[in-house]
Amino acid sequence: MEQKTLAREYDLNSKQAYLNLFFEHAEDAIAVFDMEDRVIAVNPAFEKLYGWTKEEAIGNALPLIPPIHLKGAKTRCARLREGKSYTFFETQDMRKDGTVFDAQISLSPILNPHGEIIASSVISRDISYIKENENLIVQSEKMKLVGELAAGVAHEIRNPMTVISGFVQMMNEDASSPYYEYTKLIQTETERIDLILAEFLVLSRPQVKQFTPINLAEILAEVTQLFQFEFQQKSITLKMINPYKNTIIMGNENQIKQVFINLIKNAIEAISEKGTIKLEMCKSSDEKSIYITIKDTGCGIPPHVLERVFEPFYTTKSKGTGLGMMIINKVIQDHQGTIKIKSKQNMGTEILLSFPVEQH
Repeated sequence: MEQKTLAREYDLNSKQAYLNLFFEHAEDAIAVFDMEDRVIAVNPAFEKLYGWTKEEAIGNALPLIPPIHLKGAKTRCARLREGKSYTFFETQDMRKDGTVFDAQISLSPILNPHGEIIASSVISRDISYIKENENLIVQSEKMKLVGELAAGVAHEIRNPMTVISGFVQMMNEDASSPYYEYTKLIQTETERIDLILAEFLVLSRPQVKQFTPINLAEILAEVTQLFQFEFQQKSITLKMINPYKNTIIMGNENQIKQVFINLIKNAIEAISEKGTIKLEMCKSSDEKSIYITIKDTGCGIPPHVLERVFEPFYTTKSKGTGLGMMIINKVIQDHQGTIKIKSKQNMGTEILLSFPVEQH
């Protein structure tokens, strides 16, 4: 009997040791909560994922649910206390620093020998990378559709533009014509439309990059000059802060110009009247990157729109195509740059661009 007792104790201790090893070395975050939602135990993976140490967590009710999902979480907790389990449920959780991430969780009640619920367990994992891959696949499919449409639209527009351009060139032969200045301007703009169509075709097929040195200060000066009439018409004050007059980046001049034209045009449209647009350039501490901030005092962008701003065909404008920001994003990526947007409704929008500086 003594030997049997020792064997049972050995088995129990072995099982307990294996369970402890599983709990401590599991890659998924595991936490146990009492009936008051206070933490009883957490494993190292939980500490790593959520940012709370074991000492900070145990005995406390942690804010692990983003405020926007609290209602759904309370409903799940109530049903969990009734004995319901949730397996591989996808939601969003919150870390100690307030950042939100996509999570896949499994919730289970813990029962005592009498079948009474005494606690609950939560196993969670970060699936942000999975969601990101899914979004990339969807984005890729959309890009493919956009590319097919872009090729067709560009072809259809180019046909009538060729005719218009031909007749305008004939009219420009008479320099004494009272309309010479206007026809000259029409010709310039038709040439620009042709260039825009060429860039539009970037969406339909990969193109060989033909980058040349570009002076960003000169580009910004040319672009802002194009909008002088709009600035005056809407009483918009333009503030330029640029101590880096000779900063050079490698890129396609027309594409970079189109990026700033679209962004400044958006800023103008966001301002009803008597607003400010501020353009500021600064360099990174190692001077390997140049940052351009475009800040306006317009109406701002609602959060639900900001989340989808780079999606193709998504627009809130009555005459918009929903392709402008997507093309901007693609051009910036092609130039090894970045774009970040911050906005608050009725307070304005701030766009931060960065490009690698050409090292002499």
